[in-house]
Amino acid sequence: MKWNFSKIVIGLVALILIVYLMFKLFYSTKLTITVPKNYQGQVTLILSNVPKDILTVDENGIGYITKQTFEIAHSEPIVLEEDGADVSDQSVGFNPSTFWAVGKSSYATEENSSGKELEIQFLSFELVPKDKKGEKQYYSPDLMELLDKTKLYRK
Repeated sequence: MKWNFSKIVIGLVALILIVYLMFKLFYSTKLTITVPKNYQGQVTLILSNVPKDILTVDENGIGYITKQTFEIAHSEPIVLEEDGADVSDQSVGFNPSTFWAVGKSSYATEENSSGKELEIQFLSFELVPKDKKGEKQYYSPDLMELLDKTKLYRK
């Protein structure tokens, strides 16, 4: 059997492309989130229309992510304080099998008199005090009052 060099090259390129695409589709990106010094509470990443993820959360624990990040974030993130201190061990996920809580909230708005609602989709987890490591605290901020509505994802 005679091997054709061009067929080997095409096959190798196709294999590399398939492996790359499988990696991109199924490998969960590990996010690095920066929180304010001594922050405790819910960390919420809002599905947004921002061109690039905003993973430095504000004093309310809110950051903004793209649709692509929203769809692929599954693994536990690295959590750093503003000074670079790693506080990842203080993060508590949704449950033992799924770290991120995935939520959706709808709100009626005054400027939206046609009956449409403003929809917020988000990923969240908790950052708890050192003496409560591993214990869920059930923080529940009112996102509608705290987020930047101009950054909400619009279909």
